[in-house]
Amino acid sequence: MSLSTIAVKQTAKTALKKKYFEGVAVSALYIFAYLVCATGYTFLSSVTGPITAFFFLICYFTLLITPLTLGFVYYSVRLVFGSDTAPLLLFKYFSSGKEYERALLFSLPLTGNALYSGVLLFLPAFVVNMISNGTVFRIFGAETPLWASDLWAIYLPLKLFAGFCFIIVMLKYYLAPFLIAADESMEPLEAMHKSKVISSASKKDFIWLVLSFTWYILACLLLIPNIFIFPYFSSAYCVHCRFAVAAYNKNADRINQKDVASFEVI
Repeated sequence: MSLSTIAVKQTAKTALKKKYFEGVAVSALYIFAYLVCATGYTFLSSVTGPITAFFFLICYFTLLITPLTLGFVYYSVRLVFGSDTAPLLLFKYFSSGKEYERALLFSLPLTGNALYSGVLLFLPAFVVNMISNGTVFRIFGAETPLWASDLWAIYLPLKLFAGFCFIIVMLKYYLAPFLIAADESMEPLEAMHKSKVISSASKKDFIWLVLSFTWYILACLLLIPNIFIFPYFSSAYCVHCRFAVAAYNKNADRINQKDVASFEVI
């Protein structure tokens, strides 16, 4: 499967023309939630230490950011594909106990998978760091040998490699928010499973799509506020996901495999 990045971005631009500034307003609310998270994490790190701050981060993302992200995708899907939109759709998954429960049924297993993968992948770098800074030796009441500090040169490459592998592993779920937003009858765990199936053929194209936004990302860092880029990126994400699902279904029909299910979205 090969999804044209140019076609995806052009379709997103066309769909966004009439509601760009509404998208900016919704993006501002969404990014504000991240700023609150960053501020809370920094404050707790300085006051209570990194462990408490880390648990705050996990809870904040699980209970607030992920449901908010699903709402943002839900809004973006309807903006791109011509349905009625309203900025308050951002808070769709906080609108009732049933909707919030549905968001948590996605958020909790996603967080669990992220923690499991993160621990396995970052453990070697963590151990090397503990040795290089002498923590391991202090625990056992021993002197830190001179060679231990040299391991710092190994720590950074290990950390970067772990981060790269973590992104690749978690990319298998990148379609799940779109599937949940596009098909409100789909169960979150089902969306995660279908995302793994479809993304095996589409994630390379998604990576190219993200890389095509490199100049926009740099512009955000240097000049343009994120809120002006987010509507474009979220629209391109939704268009890409729609194309990916359609391409998967077309390929499934072509090879006529009865055991391969096709997935319906709006």
